[in-house]
Amino acid sequence: MPAPTNTLLIEGSFTELCEELAQYIDVLRKNEGPSVHAEVAPLLEPLRQQEQNEQEPDLKQRDEVLKKIVSAATVLNAAPEKEITSAYNLLVHLSHQAEKPDMFLSRICTYLAKPITSSPQQGPSIALSILSTIFNTLPPNDPSRYHVFLAIVAVLRQCGSSHAYEALKPQLTAQLPAWIAQWELDEEDSQKLHLAVSDAATAAGDDELAFYHLVQALQTIPANEASSKDSRDLAVRALTAAFSNPTIFDFTPLSASDAVQALRSSDTSLFELLEIFAADTLDAYEDFVASTPLSSISGGVLADAGETLQNKMRLLTLASLAASTPSRSLPYSTIASSLRVPAEDVEKWVIDTIRAGLVEGKLSQLRSEFLVHRATYRVFGEKQWAEVQGRLMVWRRSLESVLGVIRSERERFVREGLQAAAEEAKSNEKGGRAGGDRRRNQQQQQQQPREVEVAGGAE
Repeated sequence: MPAPTNTLLIEGSFTELCEELAQYIDVLRKNEGPSVHAEVAPLLEPLRQQEQNEQEPDLKQRDEVLKKIVSAATVLNAAPEKEITSAYNLLVHLSHQAEKPDMFLSRICTYLAKPITSSPQQGPSIALSILSTIFNTLPPNDPSRYHVFLAIVAVLRQCGSSHAYEALKPQLTAQLPAWIAQWELDEEDSQKLHLAVSDAATAAGDDELAFYHLVQALQTIPANEASSKDSRDLAVRALTAAFSNPTIFDFTPLSASDAVQALRSSDTSLFELLEIFAADTLDAYEDFVASTPLSSISGGVLADAGETLQNKMRLLTLASLAASTPSRSLPYSTIASSLRVPAEDVEKWVIDTIRAGLVEGKLSQLRSEFLVHRATYRVFGEKQWAEVQGRLMVWRRSLESVLGVIRSERERFVREGLQAAAEEAKSNEKGGRAGGDRRRNQQQQQQQPREVEVAGGAE
């Protein structure tokens, strides 16, 4: 196992520290109930003999001592503010020396997740500090980290501190998947962790991360438990969050969940609404609402979400229009008719759809049309494949036309190049003959005898 990232340095033997902590707990309890020190004293005696004789400690005997101390340690939440951290650090140090530390650390974490009564204002910060220490003294792959992390998230949810949440958020998004893999959690524990993080994110106002972990929790449900009451409740909660959140437009992860699919029989209206939001348009939504009031769906979970749902359906409808338009040009009149909005509001809805990331394009006020550059497919099936195939064929014909132009231009360029080269060669040949005649004349002139005049004196 890898070495822990942090280490608690506390002086004293196990028996000495246990006696000290037991006496401290008795003081905090103010003699209410049996004395912890009196209960652990006889159990510590054989352990003390082993320490004196430098023998290997009896771990089972240590566990018996720790059971009594940890059971009474809930009173540490009432300790003076300046003493809470050191008392808990001592308790954590002793728990690490047990045969199975996780058995005690998980219980200690539940204590820290509760309010610290002696310091209501600083209590959450103290608890987070102690829990962080516990977390960092454990090896990265130690399953005990799971219980510690759950307690940290619980404290974050209770205190509602945006500063503490923002400090932890990078770990929630970047490191949590790796931690879950290292801890080798089963489906139940994974679901519990994702729900805890979702609750903490909701308390901090982070709806995006809260919904993400709701979906992750749904994915931990086995197929054979998809119809259980707990699974049904979680599926309804996830759908309600998706419908009510004005920034969520992708319903594919929900449709892929076995628990959500099970709503087809238990919550027919809610599942029908999901299908409309996943692939249909505003017309289908308005027909649905006319026959099935929102207040009658799954106990009225969407009774107050009418305006949000209708606005979201308008954006999704515009995205579908943009994706299915072969010409990539949407007249304002078509948008106004499909979205049931006045013509003067068309540009506002187009801009809102662009901001939602569903489409990209350009508004042309002169032509009263929206020129689509990109559109998001809400579902991708045979119809969408056919549309893509049609567009690819158009692009192919366009490319073939461009290639034909390039090919003809290249042939013309080669022809003109060959013609120019031939003309240049012909010109060079004529110039070469003229130069040869001149050279021959010069040679003949050099071979003819020349008269030389010699000047000199008489002998």
